[in-house]
Amino acid sequence: MTEGYIKFNCDWMQEEFPFQEEIFSQLETARTKLYKLGLIGMYPDGIGFGNISVKTGEGSSFIITGSATGQFEKLDQSHYALVTGYDFDKNSISCSGLTKASAESLTHAAVYESLPEIGAVVHVHCLWLWEKLLNNYPTTSDEIEYGTPEMAYAVGKLASEINGRKEKVIVMGGHREGILAFGNNLIEATSQIINIYNQYKHE
Repeated sequence: MTEGYIKFNCDWMQEEFPFQEEIFSQLETARTKLYKLGLIGMYPDGIGFGNISVKTGEGSSFIITGSATGQFEKLDQSHYALVTGYDFDKNSISCSGLTKASAESLTHAAVYESLPEIGAVVHVHCLWLWEKLLNNYPTTSDEIEYGTPEMAYAVGKLASEINGRKEKVIVMGGHREGILAFGNNLIEATSQIINIYNQYKHE
């Protein structure tokens, strides 16, 4: 841990939350595409990676894949969490659901706060793509570690700066393999990263 690192805190209410079947279906359709490409998954050591989220339309809350769900090809509603509040300075979130929301929730929150019109965010891992995009796309400083308030602020700042561009993608310089894509809805957010993945795969 670096000096000044603030531990992530999660105020979790372990209970079901209202989850529209249509939204769940959209999330699963988008997540399955990312999983099949290996952009969401699990490392050999058992650590899962990758998250997908969607705004609920109510204030600042959003639904996100839960912690340690990367290993599963298909999820059910119990694998998702509803983030109802967050505090970047305190590195904390409030959530409900049968699965705890991931620490990655703060990065998603940073995008939503910077760009209220954005409806969905995906966070994927892909080393070769990360290496190709690094500093060729908007990239956070390699000195900013993942899981810190500084990363959330850096992502939020970049998100606001690239708003209006066709490609809404951020490379996390201090988070090896980490790439964020976002859009007005799940289809747009997912397509952003899949199109870039396919483009560079054939180079």
